[in-house]
Amino acid sequence: MSTPRSKEHLRLALEIRRNGLPAPVPCDYCFANNRQCVAMPEVDGKRLKCSECTRLGHPCVNMSWVSLDKTREEYQKKVDKDKQLLAQVISRLMRNKKILKQAKERAAKKTMCLANSLRAGGDDVDAQESLDCPAADALVGFSPVMWSTLGSLDALASPSNSSDAPIFSS
Repeated sequence: MSTPRSKEHLRLALEIRRNGLPAPVPCDYCFANNRQCVAMPEVDGKRLKCSECTRLGHPCVNMSWVSLDKTREEYQKKVDKDKQLLAQVISRLMRNKKILKQAKERAAKKTMCLANSLRAGGDDVDAQESLDCPAADALVGFSPVMWSTLGSLDALASPSNSSDAPIFSS
């Protein structure tokens, strides 16, 4: 059974179909469903709903050239604004990279100058560097297999619980 609202939609759709004209550019719904888009003539530059959208109670999205141009211009402005913002960020990034590079170069020069002055004073710079460097004490040559073996050997040497100790067979 039809509701009064759907009866009104059908009546309006039939009226539009009788008195309307085929639209030069179909609406989204008619275009997607390959239907003939029939609408009333434009009023004040605005197109009214087509018969299909009226019948179904859908919003009639007009794909007129004016609408497409407006959308394109709107998003072109957004793209231009984003490009400008991106250019500013890239400029700031490049400036920061340049400053960082200069700071690293100055630090390297200062380190060399300090090392030269220590050598001139008779200090052994290479011996001090190895003492100050915690990585010099690290066991760099061990692979993960070696570390697991060392862990197993530690467990064998001091097992707190005999069931936890790994069993090696020869």
